Amino acid sequence: MNGKERRLRNILNRNTGRSLVLAVDHGMALGAMSGIVDIAGTIRSLDATGKVDCWLMTKGIYTHAFDPAGDPGVILRASGGATIAGPDLTREGPTASAEEALFLGADAMATTAFIGSGYEHETLVGMAAMATECRKWNLPLLGVIGLGKTNEEKKKDPKFIALGARVGAEHGADIIKTYYTENDFDKVVAGCPVPVMIAGGPKCETNLDTLKMIHGALQGGARGIVMGRNVWQSPHPTALLSAVYGLIHENMDVNEAAGLLDHLAAR
Repeated sequence: MNGKERRLRNILNRNTGRSLVLAVDHGMALGAMSGIVDIAGTIRSLDATGKVDCWLMTKGIYTHAFDPAGDPGVILRASGGATIAGPDLTREGPTASAEEALFLGADAMATTAFIGSGYEHETLVGMAAMATECRKWNLPLLGVIGLGKTNEEKKKDPKFIALGARVGAEHGADIIKTYYTENDFDKVVAGCPVPVMIAGGPKCETNLDTLKMIHGALQGGARGIVMGRNVWQSPHPTALLSAVYGLIHENMDVNEAAGLLDHLAAR
């Protein structure tokens, strides 16, 4: 075993090979959103369920608001530098180094490449450079595949999503986070040589929609989900988290997970 393999065990459950990653990095671009205004409280509440395999966060939140009861994995956000108030959210650059991640005790890093956007070249080159840096320290790299506003309609196109997943792996990512497509998601996974996890995406209309999306992705070969607002903006975040955990690690079907959610939410 080497350092990267050991760190990957803190991200992907060694028994199921899957992971439930909870993202709380949204504030770096969107500010104090509903659900993460009191981000320390949100983390404390959701961590107490014992259902989070790994957290995705910025170094600021890790330093000032992260105090888990146990010892979950941590993926440190390593790209950013753009906000919703600026001209283009896709203009990201490096915001953390591999050495800094090790100093903080993180298990992996995450950087975004915006495929098909005006900053595709810069962000892909940034991903490749971060992969090189991570490799020196045996740190896994999560490649986050973004699209940008002008490519929103392509989120449903499995060929375009498959392109982004493969490109991220080709540029050195060890795990890919990308969008779920209802059709041919298995082909997205088949064309990517590293584990694929789906993005939680925009807030789903209902919790049942969230469960259906995750189940469909798992059936298509996804190794889990990196989700944020669909959990911490849910009316019943801890109940939903338990239901998602059941889908990912206990092979529940949608009806079983929905039943568990309803039972816990009614308490």
